[in-house]
Amino acid sequence: MKRNADESGRRSAPRPLAGFIDPAWRMRSRSDAGIRRALEGLLGPFLEQRRIDLTATGNNLVIACRDRGCATELRFLQREIRKTLHASGYPGIEQVRVVLALPDAALPEAVTPGTQRTIPETARQALRTAADGIADQRLADALLRLARAGLGGS
Repeated sequence: MKRNADESGRRSAPRPLAGFIDPAWRMRSRSDAGIRRALEGLLGPFLEQRRIDLTATGNNLVIACRDRGCATELRFLQREIRKTLHASGYPGIEQVRVVLALPDAALPEAVTPGTQRTIPETARQALRTAADGIADQRLADALLRLARAGLGGS
């Protein structure tokens, strides 16, 4: 028996992708898009910059933030977010949770060789003078190391 063929032997059109996805997941996906549209006026910059992801589960809206500043700001907006959702036809969302999520690019950046930097001699002298007047030996040593930086250990 041939696949994707009808009785006359002609190939039938492929099934739409949505036919392979469970209807419950399709409905969830649609509601998330609607919630996103409803909150664009309030959360537009966060959504455009992809600093947040929205997920609705039952009567909860979870907002996953990529940075702490964003999460703090959105925690203060939770009441406004609920009001906006209720006014937009989502009265079932009773709770808004703001969580901190790792960004997609959480991998450390590759270290590139730095450019050769030089410290002017006047700055080196100022560092040495400052180190002489500091009682904290660890700090004084750090200033002296900085004054010697780039000189090949002299």
